Amino acid sequence: MSDAPSRRPRWLRTAFVLVSVPLVLILLCVGMAESWTAILSHGRCHDEPSACRSNAVGLVLGCSKYVSRGRSNYFYATRMQAAANLWHSGKVRGIIVSGDNRAMNYNEPRDMKNSLIQLGVPADKIACDFAGICTYDSVARANQIFGAKQLIIVSQEGHAERAVAIARHLNIEAEGLNAEDTALNRRAKLRAWLRERGARVSMLYDFITDRTPHHLGNPEQLPF
Repeated sequence: MSDAPSRRPRWLRTAFVLVSVPLVLILLCVGMAESWTAILSHGRCHDEPSACRSNAVGLVLGCSKYVSRGRSNYFYATRMQAAANLWHSGKVRGIIVSGDNRAMNYNEPRDMKNSLIQLGVPADKIACDFAGICTYDSVARANQIFGAKQLIIVSQEGHAERAVAIARHLNIEAEGLNAEDTALNRRAKLRAWLRERGARVSMLYDFITDRTPHHLGNPEQLPF
């Protein structure tokens, strides 16, 4: 009987390659996206408005006011409160609310503006961007369409870091204000963490392709 070690079947070796190569590529992309985000946003995202620059323009990134079955969206509520706190701190001269306007009954900028007015932000200090269909577009349009040169971007921490990284890649001066997310349970935090990893890989693709926002048009002057 031969003492030579048995070789794995060819189909098993092929299956290993077919699984491992894409996995390595995915991990490489995730690692690169995480590195770029960390480098570009380092030290620029803050928990309190007092740590932010003065005389900037606030940019609030959109999300749905409600989640499934009409329940209030915790991300939305805390993001609006953080944006209102930023205004009342005197750090910004006005706020752009940027989000999706995909249908007559779904209008993130309109909802955000109404919520901020209820929280004491003057209506004439709020500008709506109805074409902010993704974070990259919201940040790029704040500069290219509305002419904002210094931004304080409001969202939850991981999202704010990515938005600041996008801004700096586009040569826009930016800081982030982190909205609260501590009330989320472990499952919700894990889902949010996984979504953010995917979004950062998408950001890396945008960087590599140097894409432009989906919707551009004539410049608009901010009312403040």
